[in-house]
Amino acid sequence: MCLEEGLRYGLILLLVLNCVGLVFTSLINLEAFFFGNKLTGETAAVYLSLSIIAALLIAYSLFKKMSVGPVLSLLYFGFLFFETLTTNLLYNFGFYVSPLFTLGLICSIFLLLIERMVSVVLLGHS
Repeated sequence: MCLEEGLRYGLILLLVLNCVGLVFTSLINLEAFFFGNKLTGETAAVYLSLSIIAALLIAYSLFKKMSVGPVLSLLYFGFLFFETLTTNLLYNFGFYVSPLFTLGLICSIFLLLIERMVSVVLLGHS
């Protein structure tokens, strides 16, 4: 297995793990945070549902090797990384970042870099 496929399947795994966590959150305690604002009830359900749908669509695009998959993955994990960091800082939890979102962000960046290098070196695109 090459590095590109390993990163791609690793991102799919991280997205599915995030979906499982969101499902458990919605079943156990229907609340979420959005940049420091606590969402409860229907608004939390909508936010969590949209997050699950987005993660599954991104995982599908990565699985089907669509060119937009790594970019969407970078945007998704980047959003979650900064949203979690902002919420933690606003609630005085300190400079704590989620390891899951950090790993997803790093893998997305590496996957984009590898795909770009492959297209430049092998295909001659600039």
